[in-house]
Amino acid sequence: MATHSQALVRPLTESTEHACQAVYEQQRRRIHALCQWMASDLVHARHLAFAVFVEAWRHSGDEFPAVSGDRLAERFAIRFRSLFHDNAVSDAAAPSHLGPRLVTQRKPPSAEPVRDAVSALPSGHRLLYLLHEREGYSPATLAAWLDLEPAQCARMIHEARAQLRQSLLPA
Repeated sequence: MATHSQALVRPLTESTEHACQAVYEQQRRRIHALCQWMASDLVHARHLAFAVFVEAWRHSGDEFPAVSGDRLAERFAIRFRSLFHDNAVSDAAAPSHLGPRLVTQRKPPSAEPVRDAVSALPSGHRLLYLLHEREGYSPATLAAWLDLEPAQCARMIHEARAQLRQSLLPA
């Protein structure tokens, strides 16, 4: 009997498996770090990162291993599309360990004020801020991934910056 993980991944040829492994090794830290910013705990972040990789390969069609860093970032963003759309397909249909259990604010506060300030952003703002500022994706690209208007994405990124600026100012 196949495990849940084995059932999600199509059988691969040996050369494709090596190519997929290479992409995974190149991108795993980046994707896992993004997942840690958005997930409620480390275990959930690992499950979320796994789901991002599986979805990227599953949605790449027959072009194995046509998965790039951009494809992974897109699949990561799409996992959180329901933050912006009440009528979007919810991740609740996914197994509970893969749904977006989001961190609202990390506690206790650490000695890293920037990390704490970013963690305190609303989930949607945090997602857009990270993908724009940390990963370098344009508001237009993020809007396409999340089915939003580019102006709305730009506004939310601006709001996130303003909130960070406000929270990082000395009291």
